Amino acid sequence: MKSTWIIVLSLGMSLGVSAQTPTAQKLDSNMALKQVDSNGIVWLDPKHEPVKIVGFEWFGQDSVYRRLPLNPKWPIRGAVSRLADHTAGGQMKFQTNSKRIQLKVELDEPSGMYHMPPTGQSGFDLYVRTENGQVYLKTARFGARDSIYQTELLNTNMNEMRSYTINFPLYNGVKSVHLGIEEGADIKEPMPFSFKGKIVTYGTSITQGGCVSRPGMVYSNILSRKLDAQFVNLGFSGNGMGEPELAYLINEIPDVSFIILDYEGNALDSIKESLGPFVDILRSKHPFTPILIMSKTRRYRSATGEGYRHQIDLRDFQRDLVHERKKLGDDNIYFLDGTQVLGDDFFECTVDGGHPTDLGFYRIGEALYAKIREIQEKKA
Repeated sequence: MKSTWIIVLSLGMSLGVSAQTPTAQKLDSNMALKQVDSNGIVWLDPKHEPVKIVGFEWFGQDSVYRRLPLNPKWPIRGAVSRLADHTAGGQMKFQTNSKRIQLKVELDEPSGMYHMPPTGQSGFDLYVRTENGQVYLKTARFGARDSIYQTELLNTNMNEMRSYTINFPLYNGVKSVHLGIEEGADIKEPMPFSFKGKIVTYGTSITQGGCVSRPGMVYSNILSRKLDAQFVNLGFSGNGMGEPELAYLINEIPDVSFIILDYEGNALDSIKESLGPFVDILRSKHPFTPILIMSKTRRYRSATGEGYRHQIDLRDFQRDLVHERKKLGDDNIYFLDGTQVLGDDFFECTVDGGHPTDLGFYRIGEALYAKIREIQEKKA
């Protein structure tokens, strides 16, 4: 009898039947999950042309959606390796005249973070290129605990050729994803980025995207749209420690034209020892590449007292390191004061006193965009 009940429960869950369905989804049709109609849809593997996968620099070597190589030349900690499976900053780019776009997705694990929506942790979102830049269209819809789902990202009457970007999940791994377009529709390679070279950003949970509502709102994706640039997001939640191995791995990435270091938040006790050597390793491969060091954003939980004084001390250390390097002849190293980027109402910009909301990430993106443009103008 006990086995029978277990089987019935499993069947019920697989059919989407749950007594725990939120009230709003029962009463508001706009919030309800609907069965996706795949009639007339052809499924493509985005690992193959003409779709272009960006953000996974060892993809051609390993053929997996991963931000570091499966077998790195320099040993990395297990936590960093596991977090490298999270697909933060990855993008799928293509052009199509299909009126419908769908995805079939299999993730490493269900969602379940207490302070980050499943749509940010495990979802994809879709942007279309317009005369005014990339414009958001839709986010994947799926059950909060689903690790396998199918979703529709576009359903329109327009059948003109348009350029699309699909952003990968921020805090989950993607075992497989298939792109669905209408049978008979054309698909071709995406338009090239206008920003020359790749921008690499290395850092913490904030760099990775904790805790935005959807992937397009992590600052690397915001900047990718605003600059029309290819980004490599190397944010490792709780594990951006400035280890030299990560600098060596960054040096393996081809065609890097800009580097952002944003790891103070995970290295409060070690950044004074690690930052200089980290920059030295980068400079061994990139003697003239702009390196922008951003100190930690201001947080409500350390807004005053000893925590704030320690943050100001570390901010000043990073600023002074940049100034000293410039005095020694490095004209391509820069500093951004992270304590200022969220504004005077910084306490309204986080979900838990530390990790930014979409508002916080938008402000970080705006500050970084202004600084990158300033650097470009100086170098022009």
